[in-house]
Amino acid sequence: MWRQRGFSLVEMMVATALALLTGLAVLQVLSNYQARQQTTSGRNDAQLSAAIGLYQLETEVRMAGAGLITSQGFICNVGINTYRGATVSNSAPLHPLRIIDGGNNPDMIDVIRSNARAGSAPATVLEKMAAATSKVLVDSTTGLINGDLYLIGSNDGSKVCTLQQLNVAPENNITTWYLHHDAQVTALYNPLDPATTFTSPMAYDVGDMVVALGTVWQTRQQLLCSDGTALPATTNTCNLVSYDLYNPPAALSLANVTSLSGQIYDLQAQYGIADTGSQTVNAWVDATGTWDAAALTNANIRRIKAVRVAIVARGAQQASLVAPEQLVLWGTGANQRVRVLSEAERYYRYTVLTTVIPLVNIIWAGM
Repeated sequence: MWRQRGFSLVEMMVATALALLTGLAVLQVLSNYQARQQTTSGRNDAQLSAAIGLYQLETEVRMAGAGLITSQGFICNVGINTYRGATVSNSAPLHPLRIIDGGNNPDMIDVIRSNARAGSAPATVLEKMAAATSKVLVDSTTGLINGDLYLIGSNDGSKVCTLQQLNVAPENNITTWYLHHDAQVTALYNPLDPATTFTSPMAYDVGDMVVALGTVWQTRQQLLCSDGTALPATTNTCNLVSYDLYNPPAALSLANVTSLSGQIYDLQAQYGIADTGSQTVNAWVDATGTWDAAALTNANIRRIKAVRVAIVARGAQQASLVAPEQLVLWGTGANQRVRVLSEAERYYRYTVLTTVIPLVNIIWAGM
């Protein structure tokens, strides 16, 4: 007789069962690893986006008022005249920084500052202007070129400022220069007749100041989403963006603005205010009521010394609820600010970063 070699049916069944159990165990380990990797990746993406967004925003906000501050304070203490095809500001207060309160939606932050390529060191007016349309004689071009914007006002801030635009390159006058600001198609910021455009058309005098602003002097920082709205939802993605507020795109879209950071889900901000004549912040207020952008007075503008900002970034969607019912943005107790999340929003992981940004130019000016 001969003995048959090989495995019995029982042995084969045992081996198959063991292989199946081993495979299931390996699959479970891989599944857990992938889930942890997805969670970690989503959290890291949100943290990176929040950090980049906050850095970009802080850099711009810190520059608020740059070039608008003199040794005697704010150059435009009593207001500013501005024009772009129509009167934009008629002796109205000039805000180095303002918050547009969004209520339950994200806030927006506007910054005014010099963006001149050669810096913001001022030039001095050397000749009294005969009229508001007269060319301006100065001791330096301060790097101005044709098409640039500049601000003209008094060193002590006692005169209404005027925004003007060079319509030709500065005219050399041996050791001085003339700045021409004629109304032209290529110089939209100059009215044809300032006397009928502004309540207080200004003709400046010897000793007044000219500050180069560059081509962009007002920027807005806000959220803008993939669907063209500024309203974050689970059905879209949003970026923190910046654009020229004085000459904005006809229709805002992610294609025609500067994106500062992606995956941003919320932006909230408050003013840090001080008592009149003080530089110490003793209260935090929303940009509503007395502090609404449209209601801000020159006196209250000078009381704003800092901005508190919270940025919320959103990571990748998860398979289960992973976020709490609300995100704490800042504060405790009665002063706590939270962002309440819907059930659909809780399937995402979030990172919240909060900081206080001092308005250094305002503080240095002792306003």
